[in-house]
Amino acid sequence: MLPKKGSKLPMWPGFLGDREVLAVTVANLLKKEHGDSHRAIKELMRQTGASERTAKHWLSGQHAPEVMFFLRLVVSSPVVRAFVLGIIEGPASEETFSLNDRFIRVATKEAYTTGEAAISTLAVNTRRNDPNRVPENDPKDDPEPLTFNQRQQWFLERISAGDRFGAKEIVLNWHVSLKTARRDISALLHSKLLEYIGSRRKGRYRKTSLR
Repeated sequence: MLPKKGSKLPMWPGFLGDREVLAVTVANLLKKEHGDSHRAIKELMRQTGASERTAKHWLSGQHAPEVMFFLRLVVSSPVVRAFVLGIIEGPASEETFSLNDRFIRVATKEAYTTGEAAISTLAVNTRRNDPNRVPENDPKDDPEPLTFNQRQQWFLERISAGDRFGAKEIVLNWHVSLKTARRDISALLHSKLLEYIGSRRKGRYRKTSLR
């Protein structure tokens, strides 16, 4: 809620309220995944295209990654990606929900589709303009490989081990909402990697194989 008087807005709590705290938080995440050796710096350079100096600043907590570099980390780093998902599923995001939530979700999906199309077009144009291009070696229109988040991979592993797990186990182990857990399982069912057998009350999930 906005203050009744004055021009200052209320500050965000926690690591999102201060650039320095965010820088330290990101540094801890990167160290958790890569360590803090020179090899870690090289890996961050490879993942994001950042300079050696910039990667050193991230690991030392001197600066947080700028937007483009942070997005590249979200794509390439499972630890940073889990961190972002935690923010999305956290209590702060719940306060932003409104009657327009459905509209926001539709707009977000359209924006994602637009971004994917732009990346695809850029890749095709870059390949066509390559002077060393051999047309016969161009990739065919194969379906994109399926990718799943850490919760879904964990759930598949537990089901493969014979556990009678469901959405509640995802909630308890990953501290997400029941809605998120059910969405994870629904995606696995839709991908045909998982199936539900038996009655609604006494049935269970079973892992299948892609055909």
